[in-house]
Amino acid sequence: MKFQAIICATLAVAMLSPVGFVTIGSAQDLDRDRDQLKTQQQLQDKDKLQTKDQLHKELKDKDQLKEQERTRERERAREHMQTERPEKPQHERSERGGGGGRH
Repeated sequence: MKFQAIICATLAVAMLSPVGFVTIGSAQDLDRDRDQLKTQQQLQDKDKLQTKDQLHKELKDKDQLKEQERTRERERAREHMQTERPEKPQHERSERGGGGGRH
């Protein structure tokens, strides 16, 4: 009777052992796959942040260029106005203003 119990126990262990090894192996595979997915997700998140930062920088640079162009346009317009109607010397302005009532 003891002999039959030992055989049954041995058979049970032999039958369950490969399943146990497969389960351990599968769990390790799952852990490795999960770690790979985490790593991939982290890399994607990092790429998204870099892309977002790069887009933000590009927009900032474009705004800066637009502002510089506006400043140049204002300066050109100011120079153009000065060349169209040059300012009269200071003494001519005072003579015109003061001499208007004498006529």
